[in-house]
Amino acid sequence: MKLQIILENKGFLTIEIMLAFSIMILFVISSFTLESSIQELRGWSLEELEKLKTAVQDADRLIKNDFNGFSGSGYFGNETRFFLIYPFSLVHSDFKEAWGRSSCYPRLEFDEDRASYFSDGVDIGTGNASTDIEARNGVAYLTADSTSSTAMDFFIVNANDASSLRIMSSLNTGPGINAIEIAGPYAFAAQASSVSQLQIIDMHDRTAPQLISQLRLPLPTPTTTAPFAVSVFYSKGFIYLGTAKWSGPELAVIDVSNINNPSVVGTFETNTVINDIYVRGDKAYLATADEQQMMILDVSDKSNPLLEDSFSSSGWQTQTGKTLEYFEGILGFGRTVGGFNVTANHEVFTFSSTTQSYASKDIPGGVYGLLVRSQHVFLLTHFPDHEFQVWDPVFSKLIFDMPLDADPARMSCAGSILYFATGDSRGISLLKLYE
Repeated sequence: MKLQIILENKGFLTIEIMLAFSIMILFVISSFTLESSIQELRGWSLEELEKLKTAVQDADRLIKNDFNGFSGSGYFGNETRFFLIYPFSLVHSDFKEAWGRSSCYPRLEFDEDRASYFSDGVDIGTGNASTDIEARNGVAYLTADSTSSTAMDFFIVNANDASSLRIMSSLNTGPGINAIEIAGPYAFAAQASSVSQLQIIDMHDRTAPQLISQLRLPLPTPTTTAPFAVSVFYSKGFIYLGTAKWSGPELAVIDVSNINNPSVVGTFETNTVINDIYVRGDKAYLATADEQQMMILDVSDKSNPLLEDSFSSSGWQTQTGKTLEYFEGILGFGRTVGGFNVTANHEVFTFSSTTQSYASKDIPGGVYGLLVRSQHVFLLTHFPDHEFQVWDPVFSKLIFDMPLDADPARMSCAGSILYFATGDSRGISLLKLYE
């Protein structure tokens, strides 16, 4: 009996040894297989990472030459590009370029049934008329020009509740403001004054904005009367200031890296008023009142802007370039009607940077505000009862229009809300496209 048990135990031991040996063989084989797989994965990863590195370098090169034939996998707003390198994707954002730009949704949609208009505005004072507006994250920055030098001309408006706007603070800068640019905690005001053309407002405390510096343009002669500033644009530490026609240069490039001591570093003479400015990379686009109604300058050398190209269309003798817009390789340009409307003289144009083609349309009442998106073009006009209009991208179909009960001065966008400077003492109105 004892021997049988021993033999039986030896049988069990033999089976266990064989099982252990089999497991060891499987483990060794698996280890070799795993090592081989890891080596293959490592080689594949290094190869894909090298592709990604090359893509980053290509992206930087393409983005630096954005308006000269940029081609990539896709856009997302003005300052962000994305590139697909399977299975990876690269997103490249230029935050320096974005600083000072609006917070409007890149993929803005329009649905008439979801849009809500709020026309009540705020009271900016009798005889005061709003001139420009910028909006950021539920706050609107509104400017005005009054017949009274004691009237407030800069307003910060809490617009988080569109049905109940509230003025958070206001400021009297003196002469009135024609245009405003917001970059971070600073507002750059184009002054309706011959005393100073640029004023800088500190808004670190939005309940108590403070004027911290101002600049008067250099005069050609001691007896020259300085012009009123009309337009302003911020880009990468520089302000581009446009003025009315005068005996000096109408465009000034101003270094504002020292916010308390701005200085003119370059100028360009257009011999006509500059109504709007848009800077993209090393190009400055100017909306003017001359035959060259849109000028394109090379501003790579800030001390010496150079005319690179221009655009002129029929009707330039009476019509004036008024507003500019840029979105994902599309440049938008709007102008006034020039008095009596001539259907052959179009008021809105969009130019493609890739195809070098453009679309245009006759807009009675002229174009005073312009927002371009991939599916829609939003227009602000002075056409009675049709002041706000929505078109398809090539202006083949008017999708929607509505009255704003005013001759609006400017339009801004933040999120999915359009903000209008109404051009009167109501100051502001809002159109929420959707929640």
